[in-house]
Amino acid sequence: MRVHFLSRLLAACVLVSSAAAQAFGPHGHQTVGGIADQLLAGSSTAKAVRAVLGSNLQTASVWADCAKGVGQVKAGAPFAYDGSGPYPECDYYENPASQAALVAFVKRNAKSCYSNSSDEVCRHKSYHYTDISPLREAYAPGLAGSSDHDIVHAVNACIRVLQGQDAPAPFNIRSKKEALRLLAHYLGDLHQPLHVVSAYLDPAGLSFDPDQPGQDPKRVAKASTKGGNLILLGSSKLHGLWDSIPGPLTVKLLAGEGASEARQVSATPGPLDEWAERWASDTLQSGLPALAALKFGPQNPDGRWKASHGSSYSRERSALQRAQIIKAGARLAELLRAVMP
Repeated sequence: MRVHFLSRLLAACVLVSSAAAQAFGPHGHQTVGGIADQLLAGSSTAKAVRAVLGSNLQTASVWADCAKGVGQVKAGAPFAYDGSGPYPECDYYENPASQAALVAFVKRNAKSCYSNSSDEVCRHKSYHYTDISPLREAYAPGLAGSSDHDIVHAVNACIRVLQGQDAPAPFNIRSKKEALRLLAHYLGDLHQPLHVVSAYLDPAGLSFDPDQPGQDPKRVAKASTKGGNLILLGSSKLHGLWDSIPGPLTVKLLAGEGASEARQVSATPGPLDEWAERWASDTLQSGLPALAALKFGPQNPDGRWKASHGSSYSRERSALQRAQIIKAGARLAELLRAVMP
């Protein structure tokens, strides 16, 4: 067990030295999964997880992003895995059986996934996020940016399948293995602030409330910054900056620092079927500084807004990312203890 962990840690160090580590991207998701693996080590839940996955949570945590490597040449064309994978970590799944499983999942959860198709068409991509205004105090169904196929509903769908029930429409999750692979990923996404909170701005760069009664849906859509993907800090997308973390932090957290602090995370109150919504609300509140510290300029002709920030923004971002990764690992372990005791 110790040798296996050290080999994983060494692999993480090699990856960090050769490429930028990403939080809530591949390395960040693996860190969340790795923390949960350590918290569950030696328990009956860990044995149940291994029996379902045939691997651990750290390995499974990238599967839902690897599914983004499945697409179509054009609308109506066959679905296929393109063979390259969005991340090096997808190498584990680049064999005929695993690729077939990825293709099957995407086919069941998308009308089509051709180039430039929307998330409403290539629906499995929309399972990774919700876009709630920072003017709201908590996540709630029906708010602008939420949907019946957002990250909160996706987590709950996975829980139902792991409990032996069918996934609610529009989700089509066929097995406990598929559900657990997805859940290992979605818990990370649920704790990445810009997978939950999203600014809505008018053309002048001023805050726009998308939930006021009588709003024109087209106006709301034009005001959405899509989780910061339409906000630029310099030449970089805000969302991408919140995805990236320093490689040494990934290594520290996987080396035991993350699990040690995760053990101090408070237990989630209330019924199990309310946990995902509670966690989304917590991320919404925790993630408010991601937007509150920014100043926005007017919208560019290309539909993007440029933003600026103070000198402490990068340091504060790193601290919040670290805290959210640890929470995600703790809550993934907590959820699996409840569902797979």
